[in-house]
Amino acid sequence: MFARPLRRRSPQRYAQRFPQRIPQVSPQAICAAAALALLSACTTVSEPARPQARPLADNERPVTTPGATPRERIVEIATQEWSRWGGQVVRLGRDDSACVTYSPAPAPELPPALPEPPEVQPEDKADTGAPASGTSADTDSNNIKWPRADCMTFPDGTGMEATPLGCTLARRYWGIVGETPSCRQVTQGAWAWSAVFISWVLRKAGLDEQQFLTGQSHSMYVVDARDGILAHPAFRIEPVPAMPRPGDIVCSGRGRDRYLDDVAEIGFGTTPMHCDIVVAVDPAARVVRAIGGNVQQSVSMEEIELGDSGRIDGVTNSHMPWVLVMRNNLQ
Repeated sequence: MFARPLRRRSPQRYAQRFPQRIPQVSPQAICAAAALALLSACTTVSEPARPQARPLADNERPVTTPGATPRERIVEIATQEWSRWGGQVVRLGRDDSACVTYSPAPAPELPPALPEPPEVQPEDKADTGAPASGTSADTDSNNIKWPRADCMTFPDGTGMEATPLGCTLARRYWGIVGETPSCRQVTQGAWAWSAVFISWVLRKAGLDEQQFLTGQSHSMYVVDARDGILAHPAFRIEPVPAMPRPGDIVCSGRGRDRYLDDVAEIGFGTTPMHCDIVVAVDPAARVVRAIGGNVQQSVSMEEIELGDSGRIDGVTNSHMPWVLVMRNNLQ
């Protein structure tokens, strides 16, 4: 008899040899699924870490040096804005002074000699209106500085912010949080615009919502940095005394919270503060130069004279008792 030929058996699939519930997928299908997942991740818009006001449409794109780093763009844009306002300079002296040393605006008229500064009446809220996004905590109405012959200052309603140019420029900053104040409101405490100035500069420098969130009060973004709520934070908090670098932000308490003991005391959107963007540091002269909005009713450059420590601190000048530095994490 002839032997029966052996039957050729085809190789079994892995699933046939080792039964399992996991479906078998071809390599081509795996690659296609991975590509689809990657595309989905690229097109997904993540929500900000906290609610953000929708900014008004703004196509303005400040021109900075080609190849400038984010830190350098922040400094350049702040300096450009300072120039647009006329280059006002304020000296914060070791002698505890805070005087305007140069301004394009005429000096305000000195009041007649009075035994006490005139009483400041509460603002008529129906007339001024508060921002829909909430009144800025940074108003300092309980610390009115009346002009003196030996130290030029600008009370509310005077200086560059009271000019048509100043109104136009300041309203741009409010647009970053979706607000459109009138020219009269721009000059009033409920619409203190120093925080929206910094918010505007940082957005124009290219910082996104994973790096920095805007706000109408400085304490909003200070608390963001302190509590580490952002995915890729542009800033971290360092208490004073400290020596800042260009691109850092220096902050002080003001009003009822002028002398804060600890950054942990700062409340989100409730603690009145003021912050400026550092643009130059001169250790030899012991001077830090910083640009801030709504400083003496303009965008001003503050010449901060350092005390005995050679760093900014909370005791050298009572007009600006610094409490922290927001260290820039960017290049």
